[in-house]
Amino acid sequence: MNKRPSLGSLGRTIKEFIGNTRGASAVIIAFLAIPIFGFIGLSVDLGRAYVLKSKLSTALDAAGLAAGRNIYSPDAEIYADAQKYFDANFPSGYMGTAAITMDATTISWDATKENITLAVNANMNTTFMNVLNHESLTVGATTEIKRDNRGMELILVLDNTGSMNSYTSGTKRIETLKTASKNLIDILYGTDETRDKLWVGVVPYTTQVNVGPQNVNFLKTADRDNILNNSTSIFTADNYHNYPLGRDVTGDSIDDTVYGWEGCVEMRDHLDGGTVDVSDDPPANDFIPYFFSSDEAYDERNKWVSNGVTSSGSRSPNKYCPPPILPLTAEKTTIKNHIDTMVTDGATAVNLGLVWGWRAISPRWNGLWYGSSTVNLLSGYSALPLDYNEEFMDKVVILMTDGLNTLGTYGIYHAYGRQKEVGVTSSDPGFDNKLHTSGEGVLSENKTGTQYVAMDDAKVTAACTNMKAEGIIIYTVIFVSGNESLFQNCATSTKHYFKATTANDLLDDFNTIGEELSNLRISK
Repeated sequence: MNKRPSLGSLGRTIKEFIGNTRGASAVIIAFLAIPIFGFIGLSVDLGRAYVLKSKLSTALDAAGLAAGRNIYSPDAEIYADAQKYFDANFPSGYMGTAAITMDATTISWDATKENITLAVNANMNTTFMNVLNHESLTVGATTEIKRDNRGMELILVLDNTGSMNSYTSGTKRIETLKTASKNLIDILYGTDETRDKLWVGVVPYTTQVNVGPQNVNFLKTADRDNILNNSTSIFTADNYHNYPLGRDVTGDSIDDTVYGWEGCVEMRDHLDGGTVDVSDDPPANDFIPYFFSSDEAYDERNKWVSNGVTSSGSRSPNKYCPPPILPLTAEKTTIKNHIDTMVTDGATAVNLGLVWGWRAISPRWNGLWYGSSTVNLLSGYSALPLDYNEEFMDKVVILMTDGLNTLGTYGIYHAYGRQKEVGVTSSDPGFDNKLHTSGEGVLSENKTGTQYVAMDDAKVTAACTNMKAEGIIIYTVIFVSGNESLFQNCATSTKHYFKATTANDLLDDFNTIGEELSNLRISK
């Protein structure tokens, strides 16, 4: 007999049916497979995108630094150099991306050329996300480079000798040097008149260097007092140069005057065997003034007469004395104006310019240089130069010449005294011949021109070695001619040595040095 299902049994049957998920699981999984697969693919592709963005950022940083170093070059050169560094860090086709070009669409800078922006996008093909109709991802990267100058004391030691009046590439060498030097200053300062922790000095040199008449206290006391007194000054015959010092040297509250002395000094110690002349030893009542005597027989034009200087244009006791040293200075305009005062005259003694360049940057001369900048001084300092190894500060010297050393090869008076003791009396400054350690009486006939040049070159080597031992960075630049091995060895490294054969070469070399001295930092 058929049994009719009871209400209770029907309920149990429905419950069993609902609870039975066999087969339904497969259907649910089928519906969820695509989104699950898509989300897994998303995590994989996003990981790939992160790697791509990191690689792009690294490449952009490198490209931006390259652009910053060359920002004063033609645009095409900026883009080409940036491209080289970008490609080195992001090879073409990396992760299937298309080639990226460094040009005006990816690199830009502001009017000051101080802030450089780089931005690129790369399309990456997806591996799993294409099941969600996302076949590619666009990954972007942006870098901002801020050109900034590392703290620096810089001295330009520049050849002002007679050969710099020659023409190269249709322009006087001294004019090309002035332009190159001012361009370097513009690179360092940009459009600013001063920069934080940046000071520059200039040392023009021939066979003597001019410390500036305001630094009369560098001299021996007797010589200083003589020069400050018009009635007794050895320079009285040339007394149309009555320089007011603008300072009370003698302590009598009177604005003292230098009667005729332009500021050149003799060297301490001897060319042959001396050591003080390749040191940064500060003054110790041991400097005597440079004095081209009326009895010097080399140049008849320099013969003095009782009423003063002859009309030949000679500067008499200051003959061959170059423009004065500009001590470390903060203001761009002052530095560039001083460069423009350079003139050409006399022979070449590279070691004199170099050692005075050292003294202009040595902390042992802190506070001694009249007119040295007090702008932007670091905490704890009241004067320049700063100490060696001051944190985040560099001391740099750029040494330039257009010829070989000629000190001692002619019978003329120079910073080491007289090569030929002609009519010199003990009352004259410079009566002590400092060419040889054996003192007076050793005349030029005892040495050949080649021997003098070798001794002078040895002084350059000794000064370079001593300066580099103190951590001073030395750049050397030869314009047209000079002792290449001497300047290569003097430089901090082979990369710090330059030789220019044309005017454009010199301009390019100084631009390169300026760009290298401009330290760059990533701002974002």
